[in-house]
Amino acid sequence: MRINKISVHRISIPFNWQVSHNLYNGTETEAIVVVAEDESGLAGYGEGTPRIFVTGETLDKAIEAAYSLAGRLAANEFHTFKGLADYLEITGSLALSQQYPSAWCALELAILDLWAKREGQALWRLFTQKPAPDPYVYSAVIPVVPEQSLSQLLNMVKKLRLEFVKLKIADKDSGISTLKLARENLGSDVDLRVDCNGAFSPDEAIAFIEEIQPFGISAIEQPVPKMDISGLRFVSSRSMVPVIADESMCTLEDAKKLIEQKTCKGFSIKLSKCGGLIKCLKLLDIARANGIFCQISCHIGETAILAAAGRHFYALSKQCKYLEGSFSKYLLKEDIVTKDISFGLKGHAPLLTGPGLGIEVDESIFKRWITD
Repeated sequence: MRINKISVHRISIPFNWQVSHNLYNGTETEAIVVVAEDESGLAGYGEGTPRIFVTGETLDKAIEAAYSLAGRLAANEFHTFKGLADYLEITGSLALSQQYPSAWCALELAILDLWAKREGQALWRLFTQKPAPDPYVYSAVIPVVPEQSLSQLLNMVKKLRLEFVKLKIADKDSGISTLKLARENLGSDVDLRVDCNGAFSPDEAIAFIEEIQPFGISAIEQPVPKMDISGLRFVSSRSMVPVIADESMCTLEDAKKLIEQKTCKGFSIKLSKCGGLIKCLKLLDIARANGIFCQISCHIGETAILAAAGRHFYALSKQCKYLEGSFSKYLLKEDIVTKDISFGLKGHAPLLTGPGLGIEVDESIFKRWITD
């Protein structure tokens, strides 16, 4: 395969409602889409969602990095998948790739999608012949919204009969109110967990966990700010429920440090945050070897490109405790694919078996939302 052309695009699609939490407040997507073409004009697609509060990336700088990295990939020729994978691993270890993981994620996914399409096989088959069995069960992720909107979202969760729900919280009082309303609406059988996005000090986090004990949550995510590793360890050592690291765990080095310091019980792995599929597979191996459970997660505003990639990632994961994503039809005004792949009743979604990512980008819709 010869990589003949790589293009990088900024896209923006409105949300159906305002999305917010302690670190983010938005009304539309903020994403990079990379298109890689071979000598025949066949195209592969990749997506990255830079979030400055997670990895320090701005959209503009991530796009610059994507262009720079694309220059290293374009015009290269690969004859075996091993040769391609080795090259991607080397390029992904460059300082620029590590500084801008969402840019590298978009590039890597586009190349992998292209290769798998040329081979006429699903992307996950590049790595295994035995994927995790489907259906895959997704969690609802509910942002910080006014009570009326929260009630509407909880009713949607109830109607879809979802088994897993993650609630974003802004502070102690509103967090307790949110959990109370969720339990009242959803009953005792639904698995509830909370994502604090660094809202608390260590002592505040412990107090909050004690107060919400009657609501029976299954985990608490990022209770303290990203850089407060000692605080994360303090909370995890005293918490009655498992603590998941999200913003504090972006790289392989982060993961190793958190494990060495016994800082948490779970990792939230996101393709864009962690720099693409190959690095995320390594994170899974490290976590599994050290008794850390994993949550395959996503950034708000992902299109079907990253949603599909996340599902292929889950197919390779064998076992993860929670799965998030694939909810573009519930959030985006419009997605850029011809066939929706969002989860349905009970959060269920199938293994994707079509060539590459298993999706078809609608070029007319895609071009409508490009904001270059």
